[in-house]
Amino acid sequence: MLQKLKLIFRFLYAFFWHCVEGFPTCNKEEILERFNICLQCEEYNSENSTCNECGCNLSNRKEFMNKLAWADQECPLKKWLTKN
Repeated sequence: MLQKLKLIFRFLYAFFWHCVEGFPTCNKEEILERFNICLQCEEYNSENSTCNECGCNLSNRKEFMNKLAWADQECPLKKWLTKN
């Protein structure tokens, strides 16, 4: 339960700052680059396509709720950085 609350907090924190920054997005190439990095990571959960570290759903699509598409965000493990 505590782990789920931590993941929810991390997502809400990222979403808040994404809103403050004006919703910057990555292009398809940048999203795919981030997605491929995540697929190779030891924290990638292939059963439900999420990150065990930050809790994000991982997708190679350019969607609003896809943190990989948010240019102002970075991997908590610093495997990929912001695009700003």
